[in-house]
Amino acid sequence: MFEFDEFLEFANNFHKSLRDELFIESVMNELGNVMLLTAKEYTPVGQYDNTVFFVAGGKLLVFEGPPNNRQGGELRRNWNFEGVTREGDAYVVTISNNTEYASWVENGHRKADRTGWVEGKFFLKITMEEIMERLPHIVGPAYKKYLEGFGFS
Repeated sequence: MFEFDEFLEFANNFHKSLRDELFIESVMNELGNVMLLTAKEYTPVGQYDNTVFFVAGGKLLVFEGPPNNRQGGELRRNWNFEGVTREGDAYVVTISNNTEYASWVENGHRKADRTGWVEGKFFLKITMEEIMERLPHIVGPAYKKYLEGFGFS
């Protein structure tokens, strides 16, 4: 025996769950793009002077080289938005930076001559704190628009 009402309820629930998943992925993609732009904004760009460092005979040598107007930016340029994945009941947004020294700039590191410590810039930590503050302003309007699609205002 076929119950049309039960089938209709199943179909409506299935359709709603598909729309829910598309909504969540859409919002998470938007969030990922905001994370990427914010991380780039807070990532420092190296400024280089004409100081030259190198090691010879086990000693660190430092001297003034020719004028150099070089500016960095590799760390900032290497940010990537990897995408959104679903892991169980959670959605994960992944941004990455494959620059070898990224963690040293983020967390700090010992100076090359071993005489002290260079403080970290914490650009990724700051990015995540800002995203958490902005989250209601990103998700809220998107959810309101989503509900309007069901006739709610």
